[in-house]
Amino acid sequence: MRHALVGVLALAACAVLAGATSLLAVGEWIADAPPHVLEHVGVRPDPLFPKRSLPAETTVRRLLARIDGDTLDLAVGRWLADRRNRAEVRLPGLAVDGKNLRGAARAIHLLAALEYTTGLVLAQLDVQEKTNEITCFQPLLETVADLAGVVVTPGSSRTVMRRRA
Repeated sequence: MRHALVGVLALAACAVLAGATSLLAVGEWIADAPPHVLEHVGVRPDPLFPKRSLPAETTVRRLLARIDGDTLDLAVGRWLADRRNRAEVRLPGLAVDGKNLRGAARAIHLLAALEYTTGLVLAQLDVQEKTNEITCFQPLLETVADLAGVVVTPGSSRTVMRRRA
């Protein structure tokens, strides 16, 4: 059985947003997903067999193990940046901050660039265990389009969110 990459990723993201905290829970959520959600992510019923063909937990597990997280994150960040309010063509400022992910099987530390006005994370990179944030700062900023005239500050995402309020 073949499933569209975008559909499987969208279903996995929906499951996590709905509270799934493990791959088993993601698989269970997908199996019980409401029909309107399946329609929105592009999972259509087979015209010859009325039941929808959904990706199993093992399919999601294999996909997530094979996919390059940084490349996916870059693609999603660019997609989100393209959809932000067109009136805000110029970024007024970015905060760059590191965060440890909780609940991960291994220690994961991310360095993220967060837009001040919207709170949108435009880019993030996995900071490997044997390095630090300073060496990842420039590669992170290289993934954000057109930084001419943009103020980039080190700072906490909490500080940025307080400034937005």
